[in-house]
Amino acid sequence: MSGLRDFLYLDTARLHSFVSQIHGGLVSEISETIKRHGGVSAGVNIGILPVGGKVDASKGQENERQQTVQLTNPAYFDVLYEYLKAESAIKDITASDLRVREQLTEGQFIEMSGIAEPPVVEYWIDRIRALVEFLDSNFKLIMQVQLKGRASGASQRLSTQQLNLFKEMVNFLEGYIKVSRKDPGRQYIHVANDGQSYGVWCGLLPDFAAVPLQAALPAQVHVVGRVERLLSEGDIYRIVDFSQFSQTGDMSKLLDALSGLGPLIGQTQIKETDLQAQYPDIFVTPVAIYR
Repeated sequence: MSGLRDFLYLDTARLHSFVSQIHGGLVSEISETIKRHGGVSAGVNIGILPVGGKVDASKGQENERQQTVQLTNPAYFDVLYEYLKAESAIKDITASDLRVREQLTEGQFIEMSGIAEPPVVEYWIDRIRALVEFLDSNFKLIMQVQLKGRASGASQRLSTQQLNLFKEMVNFLEGYIKVSRKDPGRQYIHVANDGQSYGVWCGLLPDFAAVPLQAALPAQVHVVGRVERLLSEGDIYRIVDFSQFSQTGDMSKLLDALSGLGPLIGQTQIKETDLQAQYPDIFVTPVAIYR
């Protein structure tokens, strides 16, 4: 039972395409005949399906029943995975170094185990929202702490005007992200392994997610897919390009302020670089992600 897969994501469109190419078509069901010889007592109901019926069996008598097995998408994945293994057409890159990374080619099937983080853009926005809400709901307490700080010589303080500006900026920033992000139909997740010299980015199509990814991740997962893009030295892939943001200076101030508050509610710093990939990272189009 330990070999059962808990699928978080399964791209059934690609899966059906690959299996069809392997078998020259897509088999939807399998019929099989089950035969039994003797040893069945009279009046015993045999078989799980209704066709089993009751039989009056005696030694040496042969009984037969037929059943149809409907193939499911997880079964199709087994067909694809076993085929790739048998043909040595898939490479395990778990905990691999740059030497292995440089041998990869676009379109190659790979698999790896690692920690998958929630969709980066959605998670990034959620973290900013959480921090602004924290500021808003605890504003009076923060002001009291700042007043004590001023008495002791501290110069920085948060004003009501700044808080309102933060709220407006977050609303504008969220709208900007929605209209400017690359591949808006995809949710990008980052998968990493402590022993691996590079990160793996997966662009997921929400329609093929088996569970809400924001709730299921982070988690230890296994990824099976094809190499989509290999970043070259110096390459930076911006999932969201903030360089086109009309209020870049204000955004930087907002991120600096929110990053300073992050540790207060157990969050890491919020940075623009969270939404970009760079060499030696690679992009993988996943067929399946499972636990």
